[in-house]
Amino acid sequence: MNRNILLTGSTGFIGSAVLKRLNHSTGLNLRLLLHKKIPELHLSAHDEYRYCDLACPETFNDICDGVDAVLHLASYIGDDQYLCEAVNARGTEALADQAKRAGAKRFLYLSNAAVYGYAVHRNADETEATVDPATAISRSRVRAEQAVLDNNGIVLRPLFVYGHGDTHFIPALIRALERFPFMIDGGRARLSVISVDDLAEVLVDLATDEWSQKHQGVFHVNDGHPVSFKEIAVSLAACVGSRLPPFSVPLFIAQSMVRLTRRGIFQKSGLNSSAHRIFLVARDHYYDASRLWNLVSVKPGPPLPENLGQYKDWYRRFVHAERKG
Repeated sequence: MNRNILLTGSTGFIGSAVLKRLNHSTGLNLRLLLHKKIPELHLSAHDEYRYCDLACPETFNDICDGVDAVLHLASYIGDDQYLCEAVNARGTEALADQAKRAGAKRFLYLSNAAVYGYAVHRNADETEATVDPATAISRSRVRAEQAVLDNNGIVLRPLFVYGHGDTHFIPALIRALERFPFMIDGGRARLSVISVDDLAEVLVDLATDEWSQKHQGVFHVNDGHPVSFKEIAVSLAACVGSRLPPFSVPLFIAQSMVRLTRRGIFQKSGLNSSAHRIFLVARDHYYDASRLWNLVSVKPGPPLPENLGQYKDWYRRFVHAERKG
C-alpha cells in the first residue's frame, strides 16, 4: 500500500538528506511544503509540491488532506523573536492541528536538545533532562513540541548535526579554531552528535515503518558516541587542516573575549543565543538515545572522528573562506 508523506524543510540541511532517501524508497507519494519556488527541484510523477508560509497558516490550503504522515523539519533558526514565534510555534501548532483534522496517522517534529537551556547533562535520558529554554528559538520550539505531543506525535531532539550541507555546527567550530588560540577548559566537554545521513535514515524509518503507540513522545537522537570538543578539533585539524589551538582558558574568559572581539564567532545580535551556543560546546551535553535505537530498524554509523572524512570536501571550503577572511 502506498503511503502519502508531507515533508516540510525539504530544501534545508537535514530536509534535503531526508528527501534524497524518500526518493529512493518505494511505495511513497511525496508532498513537499515549500516557502518559495525552487526551479531545479525534480519530483517523480507521483509527487507534488505546495507553496505556503508557515508564518501564515491561512496559506496552508488543506495541505494535510490525504496525508498519512507529516515530517516537519522546517524551522526558523535566527534570533528574531517574532519570527521564532510565528514560524516555529504558531506555524507548527496550525500544521499539527490541520494534520489531526485531516486524519494523518503520524506527525514527526524535529526539535533540538538545546531546549534544556543552561544545564549540564551526562548520558541523560528523556525523563532525566528537564526542558528550560534559554533563547527565543528554544522557547518557540518548546511550544511547537507541545502542539505535536498533544496530537500524539513524535518529537526528536538531536543536539549537534554534522555532514554535507552543514553551515552552522562544524563551520562555527572552524571559525572559533581559526580565530582564537584557545579551547575552553582544554576542550574536555563531551557532546552528543549525529551525522545528517544517520539522522535522515532515522526520520525516514519513523515515517515509513509500521506504526504503533510506541512511536509517540520525545526521543533523543544521536550516534551513541559522545565526542569531546578536543576530539572534534583534532579530527578537523587532521581532516580539513583547521588550526589546533595551543592554549586553554576557562569558560568565563572565553565568553568575554568573544563578546569583545569584532570578529566573534556569532553576530552581535542575539547575544543570549551566542552565549548559550558557547555554553553548549563548553560543558558536557550528551544524551542517552537508546530508546530510539531500540525502536527503529536502522543503526547509527561510526563516531565522528571516524566518520568526518566523508565530509572533508564540504568542510574544507569553510577553512579556505575563513583564511581569505
